[in-house]
Amino acid sequence: MQKKFFILLIAFSMLLAIAGCSAKHEDIQEGTSISADSSAVVPEQASKVITSTIKEIKKHGNVVLEISFDDMTNNGMNIGDIITVSVGDAKFDMPVGTDYSDVDSGNMICRFDQDKKEVVIATNMGSFAESAGIGEKKEIAEDPGYSWTILIPEIGLQLKEKEGYLDEYRARNLSRTDLREDYPDLTDAEFANFRTISVSGIKENLIYRSSSPLRPDMGRNTYAMAAMEAAGIRSVINLDDSSEHMLSYSTYPDSYYSKCHILNSEMSYDFESEDFAAKVKNCLLFISENDGPYLIHCKEGKDRTGILCALIECFAGASAEEVTNDYMVTYQNFYHITPEDNTYNIVLKNNLVKTLCKLFQVDDLETADLKEKAAAYFRSAGLTEGQLSSLREKLK
Repeated sequence: MQKKFFILLIAFSMLLAIAGCSAKHEDIQEGTSISADSSAVVPEQASKVITSTIKEIKKHGNVVLEISFDDMTNNGMNIGDIITVSVGDAKFDMPVGTDYSDVDSGNMICRFDQDKKEVVIATNMGSFAESAGIGEKKEIAEDPGYSWTILIPEIGLQLKEKEGYLDEYRARNLSRTDLREDYPDLTDAEFANFRTISVSGIKENLIYRSSSPLRPDMGRNTYAMAAMEAAGIRSVINLDDSSEHMLSYSTYPDSYYSKCHILNSEMSYDFESEDFAAKVKNCLLFISENDGPYLIHCKEGKDRTGILCALIECFAGASAEEVTNDYMVTYQNFYHITPEDNTYNIVLKNNLVKTLCKLFQVDDLETADLKEKAAAYFRSAGLTEGQLSSLREKLK
């Protein structure tokens, strides 16, 4: 009898334990999500909505809030989080960042302006106030030449996903130094981001790329200048400076650089513009009409140089892997990121892959005929078949 009672007591205790676990599980689901993984999605019912009145609307439709960034952080919203902004009955999901460039053009951002200590809701290259129906703008004769009428004076802010944009934010805000001693693992040429383009279809040691051999503000120019002299560079494509600006550098007169054939292109960062395409054409004609070895550089040898070199590599017959690997060497040199880092893939996708896919009008670089797509783009920029043939001969 005693044994039977003991068995029943154990069974009853187990039932109580199971019930207790169920109750705890329900409590967690109903309350604020707490996890060792801080990037977990926060349930909507667990995050608090805070409201803010509109302080002002800037010229281009950026909405400045009365709320402080401390108020946001005290309510769990920080840089790299994704929040929901409520405007009347409409809701807009957007990341929290520090600059408009933290998102692509046309995308929304909750920006903490670190200089003015303001919280701003904006659309990169757009008007959030107009698209969200917050205000109406009209031109006026008096300064500043415009006036906003605020139609919705208050908006709501709510945390949607903790650190949901943090990796993307970090990839868009990489930092480096310009001190040689901070890069003991790099050669002088690597520190200057100077290297030859070594891919299929381009003759070895024909085209080099680099940061500026002229600009002293980056601390890399002397190393780039020495590297270009060692490589025997004969022709230079300067994507950064006008000829007047180039001549104003104290580093230019009597330099090895000044003895080369030089094309000053002043290329923009608007890679989809007609102006960019026209300057690509000029650069390719310069290669065809002058002797190598060639050096292509902008300021850092990263963005404009990276895209132009990638276009030439595709045209020459390089694989997608070769093109992307060459592009990302710059990020390894400057920021020490490697293919094993999550940031590496985000940078690659946001910068090179996205740009080439738009220029080539394809969805996937891996499956595209890059050689033909680059040739088609060059044709659209105005190069003739004869000029393309001359370029191919130069590259071989």
